[in-house]
Amino acid sequence: MKKMKLTALALAVALGLAACGAKPAEKGLMGGGAASSAADVQTSGAASAADSASVPESPIPLGEFTAESLTGDTIDQTVFAGHKLTVINVWATFCGPCKQEMPVLGKLAEELKDDVQVLGIVTDVVDQSGNPDEGQVQLAKDLVAASDVGYQNLILNESLAQLGFASLQAVPATLFVDGDGNLVGKGFYGALEEDDWRQVIDERLALAEEAA
Repeated sequence: MKKMKLTALALAVALGLAACGAKPAEKGLMGGGAASSAADVQTSGAASAADSASVPESPIPLGEFTAESLTGDTIDQTVFAGHKLTVINVWATFCGPCKQEMPVLGKLAEELKDDVQVLGIVTDVVDQSGNPDEGQVQLAKDLVAASDVGYQNLILNESLAQLGFASLQAVPATLFVDGDGNLVGKGFYGALEEDDWRQVIDERLALAEEAA
């Protein structure tokens, strides 16, 4: 299988899943090009959680970056090394489906840590200037703690915004990369239940191992 560098990442929209529109521009970096409503959006359809073929794709180039985590650590693209698969889950504090699936992701991150890591990106904890909002950062920390999440969660900054994460049409949004920073399968919008997450991760892990 030919590897695709994340400089030309495409995130596909998965039908039949619950997602939230991006919060309005006044919340900062998440504003441009995104939906103006924070209300939950229930889409219809019966698409498989693991099969987002033949749906629209949005190009999101991903390359080198540097960002700070909620715990104050500095993270860059080398975070992918040493893991067969990284699940990048983009979320927001206002998003109900995001919060509902976080405990599942925390559980799977611990269970599958020998091969798989989860990396979160929280989008709505910065002000219009792109600086962390202390109140929102604390809210994100509280949500992470309440969900028993042990994996790293990055704060959306200009470095990540320039890669396209500030222009996502909805959250949660998820994509997958291997240890070398190569795209693995398609990404999708929407929250999943535990059984669906296991299926998706198993399939993406198999793809990553096949391409290695």
